[in-house]
Amino acid sequence: MDRQIRHTCDVLVIGSGVSGYCAAIQAGRLGCRTILVEKDEVLGGNSGPNLGVGITGADRYNPYATETGIVHQIQEEGAWVGGFTGISPGTMPYNISRRFEAVVRQFLEEAGVTVLKRHYAREPAVDTEGRITAVLCEDLAGFGSVRIEVTGVVIEASGDGEVGALAGAEFDMGSEAASEFGERSAPAERSGLVQGTSLVAIAHRTDRDVTFVAPPDLPPFRPRGWHNRIGPFVRHHDGMFSDRKDLFFLYVTETGGNRDTIRDDGAIYDDLLRQLWAEWDHIKNGPHHEEARCWDLLWVSPKAGKRESRRFLGDVILTQTDLENGRRFPDDIAWGGHDLDDHQPLGDGSNIVTYSVVPTYGIPLRACYSRNVPNLLLGGRLISATHVAHSSTRVMRTGGAIGQGIGVAAALCCQHACSPRDVFDRHLEELRAALFDSDGSIPGRGLRLPTDIAPSAHVSGTSQVRFNDAPPGDYVPLLARAGVLLWDWRPEIDTVSFFLRNRSDQAQELVLTVLRACEEHAWRTVDEFHRCGRNDLCDSAFAEVARTAGTVAGGFEGWHTFRFSPAAQIGEKDCMRDDDRLIVALCGNRNIDWALSALPCEIATMVEHGHDSAEWSDLRAMAALRLDPPPSVGEATNVTNGFKQRFSRGPTNMWVSDPSAQLPQDLTLTWEEPQEFGDVVIVFDNLTARRHDYPWERGARVLPALVKSYEIWCREDGKWLLLACEDRNHHRLCRHRFDPVRADALRLRVRETHGGPSARVYELRVMTGCASDGA
Repeated sequence: MDRQIRHTCDVLVIGSGVSGYCAAIQAGRLGCRTILVEKDEVLGGNSGPNLGVGITGADRYNPYATETGIVHQIQEEGAWVGGFTGISPGTMPYNISRRFEAVVRQFLEEAGVTVLKRHYAREPAVDTEGRITAVLCEDLAGFGSVRIEVTGVVIEASGDGEVGALAGAEFDMGSEAASEFGERSAPAERSGLVQGTSLVAIAHRTDRDVTFVAPPDLPPFRPRGWHNRIGPFVRHHDGMFSDRKDLFFLYVTETGGNRDTIRDDGAIYDDLLRQLWAEWDHIKNGPHHEEARCWDLLWVSPKAGKRESRRFLGDVILTQTDLENGRRFPDDIAWGGHDLDDHQPLGDGSNIVTYSVVPTYGIPLRACYSRNVPNLLLGGRLISATHVAHSSTRVMRTGGAIGQGIGVAAALCCQHACSPRDVFDRHLEELRAALFDSDGSIPGRGLRLPTDIAPSAHVSGTSQVRFNDAPPGDYVPLLARAGVLLWDWRPEIDTVSFFLRNRSDQAQELVLTVLRACEEHAWRTVDEFHRCGRNDLCDSAFAEVARTAGTVAGGFEGWHTFRFSPAAQIGEKDCMRDDDRLIVALCGNRNIDWALSALPCEIATMVEHGHDSAEWSDLRAMAALRLDPPPSVGEATNVTNGFKQRFSRGPTNMWVSDPSAQLPQDLTLTWEEPQEFGDVVIVFDNLTARRHDYPWERGARVLPALVKSYEIWCREDGKWLLLACEDRNHHRLCRHRFDPVRADALRLRVRETHGGPSARVYELRVMTGCASDGA
């Protein structure tokens, strides 16, 4: 007899990939009755224990551009508890740890989310206005039907979007023609081709010879192509098994881009498995037999790694042009920055083509809801994007940021009984504030909440790092044109000072030039990126924006100042672009020595120009330089500037205590009149320039720079009272709620880090009134 279980929720999330579980956690944290439905027996989608693909995003190609928020919090916790597969260093950081899945489950439970694993969402109920009012699911473990009534919104994050399609949501599949959106890399004619699907295996070294007998009737071995090059077909597997690795993920199969990746999913998996056996047979019994003789396959993923199927259509469709220009939108809820990585079909295999390495770009809310189903939000690879743009927006860390953003939007839909489109039309500022309060960030935007009284305080630190404070060190002769490369600056520069020594008794002329990066376009080819990353130092990458000259008196030693009159107009630094850079340079003069700085600077480095080449080179040191006005580096006042992270090397947006001053170090907020508050939010620094430096990428528990031990004090009636104390912190975001106090000062005392020399704090927020539960 058929039995049907009924549930009711405000928000239904379909699919527990990174985007789906971040959306569910966020909606749950904001008080929505949330149900998460997953057809597999494990959480995580392509990143889960059945496949294990690494969670990557904008930070793979853009320094410090890590998508923060819930996905960052989960990875912090995962690293702390050891929830990662112990692969060999230097190999792809994939992960099939069930302990990491347990962390995801913990976050969902703490947010009050009901999780229904092994439940297949198969059919929506739609009212006369096109709203999804219920979804019928099949309990694949209990052999029963489940009907989930939805009073608010449905979030489609399932990857294929079957429920959304059955509800009538408009979508696209395949590759658009270049004429449709004017994309430079789109084909001349529309096609049904999508990105291929792959299988993952784990190879490990044993202490004995391992024989492999291949199954019969395998296809011929064929390597994957890379960037339209012949080389991978000639030099496949070279050195893969001959170094010190002992366990790594093997991710070499791919097919299905010329098929229906939804309806043919099972057949594609079978073909991938046959590809894997053919590949392993080639390794074990072919030209790599000797170096691979002790290697065995430890595990093969039971789930195929699908990259593309449906792409739903919103009020905005992201295009290649948007991404390559680093476009930002007024309703951005997330950002991306992964390369345009298109896995094209090549016969029964694939050719992986990178159209470009793009800068960070915004992802608007309008690309994350259906344009014709009023209460359908979109997560992960289902968002509104062309085939070419999808090759970047599909990656999972970007999906996590999208998920958090639509989780906030879903909560606002429930609160105001409105559609996602209404959130854009009428509640955009509320969306930004709620996302910010929930540890989400909006690309390139700072924000201070109305209930935050920290900006009204005087901010001071017991020590801080300032650009102009570094003392001079050893001298180097100006044998070549030399300068300082900067990743942050003020829009106008009045003066530039260098610590110089004129070794002659004659006055020496020097010319100062200021150069700013002026690339023809914001994107790079993959070859350009591999040559120089985001730091192209060729002359052609810069244009002169200011020039002046000065005379250094004979025998002079000290700070020599060049003045621009009027002030040099440099323009605002684009905080989202690491390749927006400045060079402040002196001409060569063999009679002049320029002092190095005794301290490094994280937003600057010394460069010299080649005599025989039209480019600069990084000297991996810092020169003694002062600017007026100076750029910000680690001033205490940064903690109230409205930013809770950096998006590139500069601006840093944080307080950094003097690394030569011992901890503890204090950050103090002082008000002229006592203030009442009961909620303090601190955002510490654990962001890195390189993705591979994160603890979850290299098998560490925590980043050394992160603050480990701290105290929060307040001054009430002239007495300092301890409000909170933490001795084993391992998170970037820390929030402390307590009975309201009335105080005229608040102090954060950083007692210890996990190994770094400085206290590093992005934000200190002090909230009045009733604190929300968003963080």
